[in-house]
Amino acid sequence: MNFPLGQKINLPGHFNEPVVLEAVREIVGGYEFQVRLPDGSLDEAILSPAEASTLAEQVSETTQPAFMDAEKLVLLVESARIRLAYAHDRQFAVSMSGIRTLPHQIEAVYLKMLPQPRLRFLLADDPGAGKTIMAGLLLKEKKLREAIDRILILCPAPLTIQWQDELLRWFGEPFDIVFSALDQQQLVNPWQKNSQVIASIDYAKQDDVRERVWQQRWDLIIIDEAHKCRLIPNITRIGLMKSIKPNAIS
Repeated sequence: MNFPLGQKINLPGHFNEPVVLEAVREIVGGYEFQVRLPDGSLDEAILSPAEASTLAEQVSETTQPAFMDAEKLVLLVESARIRLAYAHDRQFAVSMSGIRTLPHQIEAVYLKMLPQPRLRFLLADDPGAGKTIMAGLLLKEKKLREAIDRILILCPAPLTIQWQDELLRWFGEPFDIVFSALDQQQLVNPWQKNSQVIASIDYAKQDDVRERVWQQRWDLIIIDEAHKCRLIPNITRIGLMKSIKPNAIS
């Protein structure tokens, strides 16, 4: 018979509390159980064959092999892999995104920007160089590493939907667009409620809006058309400065 050595068992009629089974020895007319009491002391009990058989049957019923749904197991393993992948793949955001990166984009994001403890960069490459992709890679990598949570993107009003669409399509990052009609209709402050926000520079710089924007804690701020920042007071409080257009350089 199989007995649960090293485990807690109940022996009614012998002990009032659960005890740990240390050893079992078969003797004439039954079994000698050596157990450890809750106070740490050792004791013994003599069980009849019927009592020993009942205990062995209970152990057999409770130690049946457990089965796990295979699909759930795959999801569990995959979630752990994704959560820890950045530690082994320094360009994990590239693998997760639906984009094909170019060498200068990898150099800018992974060799120049990410190693910095505090970011304040101005990207002013030629048109079509993929500055939006660089910004997306940066925010994706920092989110995967749990370094940032609240993100603000300021851009010209006609580009807000384009930013929202490309970040969702290529990086799987949903952003809420805050504009005047939405801002005025909300009972709660949308700048505080939403953690990933896109807004136009012209709207964010208005006197009745500007202070509500800067009162929030932003982990990362990306500015499209950064040369327009001169129109926004207190812009030095921004943590990251990014330009999407080459004319950001005066």
